[in-house]
Amino acid sequence: MKTVGIVGAGLVGSLLAIYLARRGYEIDLFECRSDSRITSSDSGRSINLALSCRGITGLSEVGIMPAVERLMVPMHARAIHEETGGIKYQAFGRHQDEHINAIQRNDLNRLLLDEADKFPSVRCHFDTKLLNLDVSKKEAYFQRRDGSRFTHAYRHLIGADGAGSQVRESLQQQGLISASRTFFSHGYKEITITGAGSNHLAHEHLHLWPRDSLLLLGNPNADCSVTGSLFLPMEGKNSFADLDNEPRIRAFFEHTFPDIVQTMPDLAGDFLNHATGHMSTVKCGPWHHEDQCLLIGDAAHGLIPFFGQGMNSGFEDCRILNELLDRHHDDWAQVIPAFYRSRKADTDAVSDMSMANYHEIQTGIRDARFNLRKQLEQHLMRRYPARYVSKHVLVMFSNTPYAAALAQGEVQNVFLDRLCGQATQISDVDWARVDALMPEYDKALGNSTPLS
Repeated sequence: MKTVGIVGAGLVGSLLAIYLARRGYEIDLFECRSDSRITSSDSGRSINLALSCRGITGLSEVGIMPAVERLMVPMHARAIHEETGGIKYQAFGRHQDEHINAIQRNDLNRLLLDEADKFPSVRCHFDTKLLNLDVSKKEAYFQRRDGSRFTHAYRHLIGADGAGSQVRESLQQQGLISASRTFFSHGYKEITITGAGSNHLAHEHLHLWPRDSLLLLGNPNADCSVTGSLFLPMEGKNSFADLDNEPRIRAFFEHTFPDIVQTMPDLAGDFLNHATGHMSTVKCGPWHHEDQCLLIGDAAHGLIPFFGQGMNSGFEDCRILNELLDRHHDDWAQVIPAFYRSRKADTDAVSDMSMANYHEIQTGIRDARFNLRKQLEQHLMRRYPARYVSKHVLVMFSNTPYAAALAQGEVQNVFLDRLCGQATQISDVDWARVDALMPEYDKALGNSTPLS
């Protein structure tokens, strides 16, 4: 009998259980939290997610996208709310059909668990915490909520237990892998916003309020509310440590977000009662020990959330692992190291792009020259559709390897600098000159080397 243990029944662990059950594996799925379908958990801590091409491809492979689509809200563009009260719009894709999709983490997780439950071969163990591993015996030691403990003997064990992975921690403590987890200086809280669908809060848009050292991001929900995620420093002025009572909170929001504060029905309650979420980057190598233990998703390559690729890259992990199982006829001794080799460079690349995108949405979108470059990219993609595809489009609307998208973006950055020159608006761009320079761009892109 083919058996696999999966630690973590979140998004990636649940989807992986479906993939492996379809292959005929017996699955034990362990989760330290309670079953979210029965008891509410993590209230106010889940950043709404952005489902894009890679995640959709991963879900489509197991045939569940029709059910997932009922949970999605399209997001066609960024709506950037300026301090002056103005709003600028930046399309995500090249046309109306290229959009990302807002989705509630808990709703999607419940759907995936329901789909996993359809397989009799999947056994879910909730309120079950991993304590440690003994790789010499191939045993995992767990503790239930009531304090009782048990041993699970495994053939293959996969850690899909997130950025705080206990599987990764156990392997690292035994000197079997090298890993680090770096916490971001900002945390986040969720704030409910009403009034979506108005001119001010246009539905089917990702709303951003970028300010000097902080950011408010709004994801649309199916009920026309908006889930606001406020990113603040953990310490210092106007931080989570500083804003510790209702008068301070109210004064801060009225000064910083005057255009939106009246649409927050329980601002102080949300701020004081919702837990503060933390964000981190995980670097790890290798992601496995021999052919018995494997890390996947955030447990292997956790990202900060500012490029919307954490879930998408995790779902891509599941799809690629399944493809390697096909290719190597379920020989895990070949599959596990091949999986690490095939994914490491790409997940390092998307980690770098996620950090860069934080700076883009924090400060770049407030800069006139940055916005000119964005306009120019849209014109380039329309004028040369077979030759110019932006890095963002490659990441969000294709399955192009992340490392290839990053390399293409580096060439494009140099090209855009060259084209913009002294231009201050799109009408200043000399399109005859652009036409003449395109062969050089094509050559640089083909060589994956920067333009001179």
